[in-house]
Amino acid sequence: MPRNGSKNRYALGVAAVVLASACYGITPIISNACLRGGLPADFAARVFGSAVASVVSADPNRAVSNETLVFLSMGLACLLSLISCLITRKKPTVTGRQLWQLALLGGVMLALTLLLITYAYLRIPAGMTIVINFTYPVLVALAGILFFREKPRAAIFIALALAIAGIALISASGFSGEVNAIGIVIALASGAVYAVYFIAGRRASYAVLDTGVSNVYITGAAALTALIAGLAMGRLSLPGSGFMWLLLFLEALLGYVIGLRLLLAGIRLLGSTAASALNTLEPAFASLTSMLVFGEAMGLLKGLGVLLVLIGALISILALRKRAED
Repeated sequence: MPRNGSKNRYALGVAAVVLASACYGITPIISNACLRGGLPADFAARVFGSAVASVVSADPNRAVSNETLVFLSMGLACLLSLISCLITRKKPTVTGRQLWQLALLGGVMLALTLLLITYAYLRIPAGMTIVINFTYPVLVALAGILFFREKPRAAIFIALALAIAGIALISASGFSGEVNAIGIVIALASGAVYAVYFIAGRRASYAVLDTGVSNVYITGAAALTALIAGLAMGRLSLPGSGFMWLLLFLEALLGYVIGLRLLLAGIRLLGSTAASALNTLEPAFASLTSMLVFGEAMGLLKGLGVLLVLIGALISILALRKRAED
């Protein structure tokens, strides 16, 4: 009986992380649809039929700005997270130190990450953006060596070499069409900023808080950051259709409520190492959905590049776990 229970626990954990990765893999498609004002016309007609296609197909007049996208999706995520805390009777109370760290190291870093990712979406395919962003585990490991006096490991340098080789292959000609070098640099920058966000989540004073509680403050601060950026740049406006509001709501729900809860459940059932390793499926899902929705092509070299980046991320995750156990 215990053996069967252990198997069931493992199966549930795997299912939870795979579903979380799928949620995170879908959100880039939703973000792209918001930035384009809807879904590609051919995809919309094929999936929803001609009658609905006119409502959900891309229309530049309905497109939202990057700042609006991050502001509204984070604002909705904050509201949903607060409601979740109230339902589960978790008091969202924090200390003064935790508050400013949640705002600066959590919210501002998350907003910058998302803004950079959405800027990259406008220049390179969504699948490529997410794969390049997923170099952040390698950057986290390198930061430990450079800034926290942690012992260098051969695995880290192997992971770095694999990530560089993978990005070189992906960048050879892009998933489809010509490569936009600026887009690749922006995607790499998003990974670097997310590495800071990730390190803060493990080392800052708010690391001891319940994830649901910290998520309220992080998403709220991210929304405020995007709001200020949008107002300063004159790029803030409300969506002009119910469909765009639906997309924004789905992004907040899938990415920052359902996806987060599934990932946390998977971590509890599998442990952080196995869950993190399995979560490397996220960029794979993002690449797949990007190809299905936007018709992006991936040749042999690009596929090999994606594989190298994911292997590098996996090696980094395992090395970080090993380091934590020493």
